[in-house]
Amino acid sequence: MSDWVTARHKVAIAGRVSDASTGKAVSNALVWIIAMPEALEQRLTMLSRIYRNEWSTLQARLDRTESREDGLFYFLDLPEGSYTIMASIPDSGSRYGTVQQPAEVAHDDKGEVKVSFIDLALQPTCLTGKITGPNHKTAIVLAEVRVKGSGERTFSDAQGQYVLRSIEPGRRTIEVSAQGYKPKSEPVTIASPGTVETVNMSLARDT
Repeated sequence: MSDWVTARHKVAIAGRVSDASTGKAVSNALVWIIAMPEALEQRLTMLSRIYRNEWSTLQARLDRTESREDGLFYFLDLPEGSYTIMASIPDSGSRYGTVQQPAEVAHDDKGEVKVSFIDLALQPTCLTGKITGPNHKTAIVLAEVRVKGSGERTFSDAQGQYVLRSIEPGRRTIEVSAQGYKPKSEPVTIASPGTVETVNMSLARDT
């Protein structure tokens, strides 16, 4: 007769990945443990030797996971100590930056794991600004703001404000048009993923 052993896994670090500009949950984000206690480092080294070439592409690993549809993620059965957790969205190219947060794994007086909950807010690469009439005096509502050649576009709100989210960094040209005004374009350089650049534009009347 066989003896059955029930393994009770303990959540040690949990959290949520979100979009920093909207607060909405981000699913399928890659969440990594990038700094950890020596005990976990040794265990990962042992596992990498066992799996060899498969280790880098292995889906189920102690040091990485993916966020769910609701943005939540967790790591199980971690030793006590200090950690650093990083999140990114590999499939988004450079449209988002990365984010890191510290976490601490410890036990309470009864020996139970105290779950460390962290919020990982990923900053999208953004262009933001205000569209106004001559001399920046009057806000223009429903001005179309688009990135030349890539298709991203949005419209200014009642205060003339606009936000273009999740665009690729690099040299871009912003084109703005609105009824009753002359169209205008302006170059902008977005230095790196997760950068928020501000471009305010004033349009002349179309007389």
